[in-house]
Amino acid sequence: MMIRNTRSLLKCLAIASLAVACVSAPTLAFSTMLAPPVSVKLKGGAQFKGEVGQRVRVTCMQGASETIVEGTIVKGDAKMLVLAVEKSGKSSNMTILSFDLRKIEAIADATPSTPLVTNAAASGATGAAKPGATTTATTTADASGKFIPNIFVLPLEGTVGIGTRHEQIEQIGKEADKLGPGQIIVLLIDSPGGLVTEGDEIHLTMKELKKRHRVVAWIKRAISAAAFTSLHCDEIYFMRVGALGAITMFAGQTAISGAELEAWLQKVGEVSEIGGRSSYIGRAMVSSPQLLSYDIPEGGTRQDAVFYNTMQGKYKLSNEKENLTLNADNAWHCGFSDGTADTVEELAVCLQLTEWKEANDVGRKIHENWQKLIKDCVEQKTKLIADLENPAGSDDAAMLGARIKALTELIRWYDRCKPAMVYEAPNLPEDVDILKKQLAEMKKALGDMKRNRQ
Repeated sequence: MMIRNTRSLLKCLAIASLAVACVSAPTLAFSTMLAPPVSVKLKGGAQFKGEVGQRVRVTCMQGASETIVEGTIVKGDAKMLVLAVEKSGKSSNMTILSFDLRKIEAIADATPSTPLVTNAAASGATGAAKPGATTTATTTADASGKFIPNIFVLPLEGTVGIGTRHEQIEQIGKEADKLGPGQIIVLLIDSPGGLVTEGDEIHLTMKELKKRHRVVAWIKRAISAAAFTSLHCDEIYFMRVGALGAITMFAGQTAISGAELEAWLQKVGEVSEIGGRSSYIGRAMVSSPQLLSYDIPEGGTRQDAVFYNTMQGKYKLSNEKENLTLNADNAWHCGFSDGTADTVEELAVCLQLTEWKEANDVGRKIHENWQKLIKDCVEQKTKLIADLENPAGSDDAAMLGARIKALTELIRWYDRCKPAMVYEAPNLPEDVDILKKQLAEMKKALGDMKRNRQ
């Protein structure tokens, strides 16, 4: 079988800036160009054909509920529909992914009073909007009046579930929310993989975050669960030493098989498609029997690559001996990667930005603070376990009191940094109630000891 690269050229031809003028900002000129046509894919394969600026009524899923929204089309393609909607007297953009779209109806005789497509040439903007991001954003401007999108960088390092967690991704999302939808969030990934359970949490977090912001993966090392995280992003950039792949799931020390493996193959394939890539790529990262090759049609570019789950293609990526792990070169050649960058200046060029300008350093601080907490937790845990096993004291009561003190502190660390308590050596039980029960028994024993001495 074959699958064409789903990463459309619309990505390269998208609106030239994330900055969209507000009605209250008369200094920006609006375009008077003809409204561009849009073709929006709905769940089930149906298509709606309309144009930018058209008023529509949309039936879609929000969470577990079906809802109806009215608004004006800002952008639409095979992946999503972006609507300008009014809520509480304020206008904002709403992004609806294609698999959440159920029905789109044109509202007759409804023409927007103000065009909703900005003239990029008039504003001087050069940053490129990407699929998955809304097109309104609070931005700053340089001396020439060019708009510069806000950038947030969140390093994700260490084992997924310990150093890399969905909580940090949620935090940077909330920070970006303060400046409005459409911000650029760069996930700087250097991780050997980790826990499947955390991958499930990240899956939900990333799907929600992409509805509000432009989320970019910048890869130094993304193996297993870290590769699974990266696949959610519409844009993936590699460092020159970057590696991404090998998404094998284990049950204990043994790779999963049978129905469990098939379910995992399907999920990773679907996530690969969510990011605009062939499902065959994700599947080949999971299991070595999943073959992968591709061709680039004559006269085509790497973005036109056609993928096969066989070895029939001219270019071979994965055979039956090992799971797929991409590097910067072959990821670029097959159209999986959007570019290669070792520095933020190089990444700015890849992102089509005039310069690199981070909104703040909150993302880097989130990372630093969490990594420091992990380090402190492991150090304290080791010391407290030693105190628990070899308590100080001149008699039994004093020694038991020392053990109680050490165990009490260990329990407190569960609230502060549970992943490091459970998954970093020396490992403690995941269920803190086990320790709490031991503490209660120790306290009772100490009480009995004191009463017997009276």
